[in-house]
Amino acid sequence: MKQLHEWYGDRVQFLDILIRQAHPGELRGPYRSYEEKMEEAREYKRDEGIGWPVLVDDYAGTVHRTYSREMADPSLLIDSEGRVAFYNMWTHAPTLKGAIDELLDRGGRGAPVAGGIDRVPHLFASFVDGYRGPERGGKRALREYDTGGFGASTLSFTLNKAKPVLAPIALRATPLPVDGRLALGGGFAAAALGAWLLRRRN
Repeated sequence: MKQLHEWYGDRVQFLDILIRQAHPGELRGPYRSYEEKMEEAREYKRDEGIGWPVLVDDYAGTVHRTYSREMADPSLLIDSEGRVAFYNMWTHAPTLKGAIDELLDRGGRGAPVAGGIDRVPHLFASFVDGYRGPERGGKRALREYDTGGFGASTLSFTLNKAKPVLAPIALRATPLPVDGRLALGGGFAAAALGAWLLRRRN
């Protein structure tokens, strides 16, 4: 998102909206007051180096319930007439870039763009760079994330350790070239086959 902001920030207004504590635990539980939510928004903006406004949904979560009640990390692209032009159910910068390009080519109006919605669960980037979120909640948050997400916390921890190697693939703002996607898919298939063979041998 920071790369997209660098490219489009002079033509597109970026906003973050803090909706809720995604991974509550013993260190950070669910918000007990709107003031606590505001303080966490300030901390998030500072700690993550966000260069655009961070807004805070009301305590009842009105914005979240109105626009995307089913997902905790969506992106919405709103055209110059105030209509939702594109809904990225799971924020994915390369997909969002394509939608932004299409909307700008139309002069900023003309919803929908890029098919209007992307329902693909883009998880790779969140696993590579998303460990800090559950970690802020504490051990209970990590345990619940692991249990509810079929080992998601463990996978996120592992891929986060490999972030220096994986970042150019996982955290890019442009689509991966076709040969890169084929190589990545082949690598995952080989790793899955190796794990399956190893399990059969044991």
